[in-house]
Amino acid sequence: MKISKPILLLLLGVMVIPIFSIIVLSFQNTGGELLKWYYVILKNERFTEAFGLSLVISTITALLCTFFSFIFSLTWFNKNQMFVVLVLILVIGLLPPDIMALSIIKVSQLLGLYNSNLLFLCIGLTLYTMPIGVLLFWSRFYFIPDSLIISGKDIGMKRFYIVTKIILPLSRNTAISCFLLSFLLAFNEYPRTYYLSGADVLVSEFLNGKLSSGADGSIYAGGSITIIITAVSILLMALFQAIFNHKGQTVNAKS
Repeated sequence: MKISKPILLLLLGVMVIPIFSIIVLSFQNTGGELLKWYYVILKNERFTEAFGLSLVISTITALLCTFFSFIFSLTWFNKNQMFVVLVLILVIGLLPPDIMALSIIKVSQLLGLYNSNLLFLCIGLTLYTMPIGVLLFWSRFYFIPDSLIISGKDIGMKRFYIVTKIILPLSRNTAISCFLLSFLLAFNEYPRTYYLSGADVLVSEFLNGKLSSGADGSIYAGGSITIIITAVSILLMALFQAIFNHKGQTVNAKS
């Protein structure tokens, strides 16, 4: 069943116009200097420090999420273990962010780690992004024929080599998508960042604080920068998907 073009355009407009209106607003009230608010926000040391820290934390989170999501997603091949992981990611995914953050803070206090805010921030963001990462890998594993795994076992391959030589190569595109998506989620996350970052300020906190204190046009420039990063990451996911699809079609054509 297809959606008519007018309805599709209306839905896309409702989703896209509010987002990209931020970019339009970043070029208004500039006094003739088109990039005025971008110069203002990029010269703000608090913003550049928050932006750099967000990039680092989001990259670490994306690496951790991709690794642990892949490990936990391997339970797909063991249905009993898969059920346990499914319940776990549902609990983590549905738990309110402030409750999750406060739980992590309590654990850090019990361990006496009062000065490890960024460590527990990475843990909190990893737990936040992992459910989506596991589901991404499971959606890929669904299309891996059981005969491949059985054949590997029949020729005496150990479990480690089945994972590294069969499952992992077939999941490279999913791993890249998981990395980029978890990076975006961590970069744009606010509630967990607010509770867990301590004295450190990340870009989501900076923009929220600037909005609360009475925003000038620079907040639209800061928001536009995050929108551009999001758009570029989505385009990269689409690009890698297209590359892997093209390689797969080329291999199939040769065979």
